[in-house]
Amino acid sequence: MAIVVDNFSTEKRSFTFFLPAILGTILEYYDYALYGFCSAKLAVHFFREDDPTVALLKFFGVFIAGSCAKPLGALIFGYIGDQFGRSPALKMSLFGIIVPTLVVGLLPGYDDIGWLAPLLLLLCRITQGMLVSGEYEGVRIFMFEFLGKENPHFVNSLSNFASYLGIYFASVAVMLTTSQDLPDWIWRLPFIVGGVLGIFIVWVRRHYLQETPEYVRYRARNPKREINSWISILKRNKRTCLAAILLYGTAGGGYHFYFVFFGNYLQSSLGFVESAQSAFNVSISILIYSVCGPLAGWLCDRYGPFLIAKIAFYSLLPLIALNIYMLAQSVMPFWLMGLTAGTLAFFHVPGAVTLLQKFEVSIRFRCSSLSHALGSMLFSGTAPLMSLWIWRTTNIEIAPLFYFGLLCLLGFFAIREILNTNATQLLDSRTRGNDVDGFKATECINQLTDIK
Repeated sequence: MAIVVDNFSTEKRSFTFFLPAILGTILEYYDYALYGFCSAKLAVHFFREDDPTVALLKFFGVFIAGSCAKPLGALIFGYIGDQFGRSPALKMSLFGIIVPTLVVGLLPGYDDIGWLAPLLLLLCRITQGMLVSGEYEGVRIFMFEFLGKENPHFVNSLSNFASYLGIYFASVAVMLTTSQDLPDWIWRLPFIVGGVLGIFIVWVRRHYLQETPEYVRYRARNPKREINSWISILKRNKRTCLAAILLYGTAGGGYHFYFVFFGNYLQSSLGFVESAQSAFNVSISILIYSVCGPLAGWLCDRYGPFLIAKIAFYSLLPLIALNIYMLAQSVMPFWLMGLTAGTLAFFHVPGAVTLLQKFEVSIRFRCSSLSHALGSMLFSGTAPLMSLWIWRTTNIEIAPLFYFGLLCLLGFFAIREILNTNATQLLDSRTRGNDVDGFKATECINQLTDIK
């Protein structure tokens, strides 16, 4: 694979490169999220259990397998992204996820092929988990290196917006196929549509997705590819990587709790809401979360990421308490889910850009994708199963929400650590009269003071 270094105008061609990246992310997260939103239906279809909660437990076990496969995908695509370019990694990651999506849509159930059904479902989920790890971080890095110098948090929030827009489309597709008047096979249609659309997006990326200017300049200065071992990379960046694992993991865990687990919990386990109403509540909550993301990014660029994170965190605390109170009353109003979802967006956006700035171009893809994958494996993918296990163990309906609160608390500590160390690094650069990663050192004195 060769990187062609050419002189081009980023302003004129950035939109041409921006669109294929965003379209691919929307579709990839649409495909990936379908599995979670169809969990109640798939659990019954692929696992033979009289108790729907037991079937859901087994299903969430398969859900975890997808997260466990992410570190392997991060190792593969991180290497490709740093050694051969961001564009090749993104082209390859999208192609691999549409095939498992089509397979799930066409896969016979347990009643038809027995134990092969959950086995093949497991293999599809592992494949999706491995390949999606190269997509999310790849697109964030791609957009950051193309457009993220002036308004980095807003640009980063656009990639988040694209992924959650795909998740929203998946929730809408599931909502439209949950009516009892529709045939039983209708749940397959969103998977098949996603796989077919993926073929077109793969073609778009193959022909229009180009390399980022920052990586092109880096490769022009360093034409020889140096193979740095993972051990040496992690040793040099261990503190940042540990904070990144906690940040990504708790953010993903909070998302999986509130948008994947909680709706199914209220519907299948507690029986508080009907399936159609649950799908509607989750769908609108995700839309609110998606729309609030770019606004949060804009505010982070204007007022500083830690201030926004701090306000969002202290706003989440009473909202979580209110969720606990309402659940104890056997109700969960829609307005509360929407308000909690919007506040989560303001809490999750700060911090991610600072991580990208801390990693050098030569190791950015590897460190960021592996940290994200490990965080997902430890906190994100396990959140639904852990929450359901907490409820089954304690037999207390509100108990899973305390786990949700713990994830938010750990996430706040991670954001504080990341922004604190970055501000200190930039403040040190002030004595040398340098700017670090596009930030003026004097601007970070205020950030450091705010954190302290």
